[in-house]
Amino acid sequence: MGKSLLDMVPLLLVLVLAVTAEVRDVASYVCSNWTKVTLIWKYLHRASPQHSLFVQKWVCLLLRCTCKLMKHWDERMSQCSVLVLPRRTRPLVPFRRLLRLPDNKWKVKVPAAVKVSIINALRSLQDGRLRHGAESLRQSEVGQRFLWACNAEGTSDTILTWHIATCILEMKCPYRPDHKQQGSPNSNSDHKIAATHLSRYCAYLMTWCPDLLPDNSAWSKSLYEAVKKDAECALTEIPAAGSMTPEDEYLRVVQLLSANSKHEVLKKGVKLGKQLVVEMINVEETVWKLLAHFWSEMILYVAPSDNLKEHSEAIARGGELVTLIWALLFHAGIANSPGENEKNAATGGGV
Repeated sequence: MGKSLLDMVPLLLVLVLAVTAEVRDVASYVCSNWTKVTLIWKYLHRASPQHSLFVQKWVCLLLRCTCKLMKHWDERMSQCSVLVLPRRTRPLVPFRRLLRLPDNKWKVKVPAAVKVSIINALRSLQDGRLRHGAESLRQSEVGQRFLWACNAEGTSDTILTWHIATCILEMKCPYRPDHKQQGSPNSNSDHKIAATHLSRYCAYLMTWCPDLLPDNSAWSKSLYEAVKKDAECALTEIPAAGSMTPEDEYLRVVQLLSANSKHEVLKKGVKLGKQLVVEMINVEETVWKLLAHFWSEMILYVAPSDNLKEHSEAIARGGELVTLIWALLFHAGIANSPGENEKNAATGGGV
C-alpha cells in the first residue's frame, strides 16, 4: 500500500504542475495589457445607460488587476542617438563594435508632453489614414520647405535623416529642466520634449527592435550601424563632451559633419538640421512644434504591423510604447501602414 502511494507521488506532482501552469496562463491573459485594451475599446463603443453598476465595478476591478507572474510596461521609453559625442573614457566601444552589439541605450519615464503629442496626432487622423510625417509638414508654410527630407527609399532613411536633424537642433538650443519657459501648456519646451524623446525612441527601435518597424529588419539595423559609424568617424577630432560651451559644441559638430560625412543619409540629416536652425532664428516655437507633430505622426505610422510574433515577444518582455500604440490602432481598425505608393504620393509636393 505504501509503495503504491509512493508510485503516485510523481504523477501527482506532474498534475499539480500542469494545473499551476494553466492557472498562470489564464491569470496572465486576464490581467494582460492586451485584454485591458480590448475591454476598454468594447466598453466605450457599447456603452449604454443599461450598463449596471455591477458591470462598471467589474470593469474597474479588472483594470486595476495586475499579475505578479508577468511583466508589465513600466511607462518608460528607451532612448538611443546616432550623434553621441565621445566621452573621456569609453573602454567598451571597441568591444561593442567587434561583437556587433546594439547601440547603447538608456530609459526615461514617458513625459506627459509625449503622451499629449501622440494623442493629438491620433485625433487629427483623417479617415484612419496614417502618414509618415509628410502630412504634418504640408499643413504649414514652414513645414512645406522640409518635404524634400521625406522623399527617401524607406521609412528607416526618413527616421535617421530627421533624427540627425533633431539632434543638431537640440545641440543648438539644449533643453534645461530648471529653466521655466513662458507660455501655454503647449509651449515650445513641451514640443521640444516630445520631439527629442520620440526621435531618440525611433532611433532605439532601429537598433534594438528593428522587427517592429515596417522596413526589413536586417536592412534597418545595418543602415543605423553604417550611419552611426560614419558619424563617429566624422567626429573623431571633436573634444570630449562637456569640454566646450553648447554653442561652440554645436558649431564644431556641424563643421566636422559637413566636412567629413560620407553616408548620404548623414549628409541629408546635417543639411536638414542646418536648415531647421536657420528657420528657428525667427520662429523657434514653430520649428519645435513642427518637429513634435512630425515625430508623433511618424510613431503612429510605424506602429501598425502584421508581425504578431515580435509584438507578442515585446509584450512578454514588459511591453514597448510602440506596441501599446499598435494595440490601440489595431482595435481602431488600423492594422497596417499605407503602402509605399501612398507614401510617395503624400510627399509628391516636395522639392
